[in-house]
Amino acid sequence: MYLDARHFGAEMWARRFPTILAACRAHGIDPVTEPIPVAPAAHYASGGVRTDLRGRTTVPGLYACGEVACTGVHGANRLASNSLLEGLVFAERIAEDITARAESAGRERPAERTRPSAPAASGDAPLLASEARYEIQHIMTHGAGVLRSAESLARAADRLERVQDEAVAQLRRDGKTAEPGVETWEATNLHLVSRVLVAAALRREETRGCHWREDRPERDDAAWRRHLLVTLRPDGTLDVRSTDSEAFPPTTTPEPRRSPAREQQHFRRPPATRVPAAAADRRPR
Repeated sequence: MYLDARHFGAEMWARRFPTILAACRAHGIDPVTEPIPVAPAAHYASGGVRTDLRGRTTVPGLYACGEVACTGVHGANRLASNSLLEGLVFAERIAEDITARAESAGRERPAERTRPSAPAASGDAPLLASEARYEIQHIMTHGAGVLRSAESLARAADRLERVQDEAVAQLRRDGKTAEPGVETWEATNLHLVSRVLVAAALRREETRGCHWREDRPERDDAAWRRHLLVTLRPDGTLDVRSTDSEAFPPTTTPEPRRSPAREQQHFRRPPATRVPAAAADRRPR
């Protein structure tokens, strides 16, 4: 399949779409003189870091909002600018919660303050080289793309595991990991997110929304109208389990008690957002 935009002409390409033009030419394609090969792709992930309605995650002191977060107010899928609305609403809530906790901590004696425990250090958790990014992208495109199956996902999981094993072997052999930097951290984080996505897609044995299993083409509400929770264990392995129902799983931080009047007042800010209407839309992942 090709996208033919040659009728735009060189001047319009350079003026209106300079980034796309540069990207195409970097890959050996000149859209001014030839059609652009295209393929289907999903540019987002359904789900995210689970939070409560104050933006708090299961890790004490860690907050999340926007595209990275799974708040539940917009269902399982990230649609258009919902993440912007969530960022506005939940950023305010996070700021309020941090302020309240700081004020509360200031009234306590230092010995009474609770501090999150530091994660255990692991000698087998190397940073991946920045070049690993391209291998990860190739693995995910071919094994966990728009169409996937148990076979393709298992193959992707195995190849992702080998990427990690090679980095661990190099760390043990050379005594050092890739040089810390933006690109190496991005590659390492992309690898972890890819592992989570593949593990969840392999576990969900049905087709639902943008998760299309060629070997399981039907939606199965009886077995899979529920959420999947993926937890990173201290040893670097993943724990994948499903909830017992479609209800959103709680975080480890209990929700604060709020009066109905206060809750209603809070959701009215900013006026342009309509969070309560979206809050009922809690489709399972």
